[in-house]
Amino acid sequence: MLKLALIGCGRSVTVGHAPALTALPDRYQVVAIADRSPEALASVGMLLGIAPEHRYADYRDLLLREDIEVVDITVPNAFRHDIAAAFLSVGVHLITERPLALSLHDAEDLLKLAEMHGKLITVMHYLLYYPPFAEGLRLVRAGQIGEPFFIRCEGVSGGFGAGTETYHPAWQENIDIAGGGVWLESGYHSAYLCSELMNSPVISVTARIGSYQNDDGVDDTATALCTHENNGISSIQAAWSVPSGGRRVFEIYGSEGSIVYDHDGYTLGIFSNKTQSWHHPEITLERAGSFIGIYRALADCLQYGAIPPVSHRDALHTQRIITAGYRASENDTVEGVEIE
Repeated sequence: MLKLALIGCGRSVTVGHAPALTALPDRYQVVAIADRSPEALASVGMLLGIAPEHRYADYRDLLLREDIEVVDITVPNAFRHDIAAAFLSVGVHLITERPLALSLHDAEDLLKLAEMHGKLITVMHYLLYYPPFAEGLRLVRAGQIGEPFFIRCEGVSGGFGAGTETYHPAWQENIDIAGGGVWLESGYHSAYLCSELMNSPVISVTARIGSYQNDDGVDDTATALCTHENNGISSIQAAWSVPSGGRRVFEIYGSEGSIVYDHDGYTLGIFSNKTQSWHHPEITLERAGSFIGIYRALADCLQYGAIPPVSHRDALHTQRIITAGYRASENDTVEGVEIE
């Protein structure tokens, strides 16, 4: 059983991390939690059954403990790098919300630090474990739709999910804390999903990213065109600027068929070019399953030597896509994305 400490007790913990950890009592033991908010500490402490003496107001106190094998970092973006560096330096594995750091330079430094100390960083690419996406990924890798060549990904809404009231529910629109807006938050998920579902990394990005309804300095509307190594194209649109909302779209088109999410009332539709027919597999929808899946995969990696759920290369590649998108929008260019 892996001994885990949780740093940050906000909304993502109550809706995702804590339910997943509770569902895997044979894989993880949460031995301590930390948060600067007494109310959040008390709430999550009760949720996870953490005794008051193992609840910390300052995460640095956890560095003195010798029983922690994995630290789970769920604090807002601007604070993540320093915490990650501190725990890697004392030899602790990390699981962390995305992005790993606010700058590409800092993210690269953290990955070098992890390699230096022989530790693993798992960034929360949890949508890869959301049952419909997991099934789509399995189908693509099995060659069900041939060679993917075009992906449409669109998510338009009126705003972001609010953070906990005990800290700063609107921190995602504070540029000093968030570091970016919808392209960094929502675009990040789209970027890694497109890379995996195309079964090919992104090699260049052109984008238009701006703020149309937000006066606080973060972008609320983004559209990007990504070219993949296999010459495929992914079109990504993300927005927090549309109160009416919009239809969510995720479609993968291949040489022999298509995979379409939310198709005609079904969670997933698969079209065969050969038979000119649709198939709709039954998929159980469990939101917490996304978090459970990535936590289980991490435990399999650390305990049994399985493949990491998200490799260093995958996390860094996604951050390079996001950085390239911002740079392309600012400079009106097509920006290359390095592949390791």
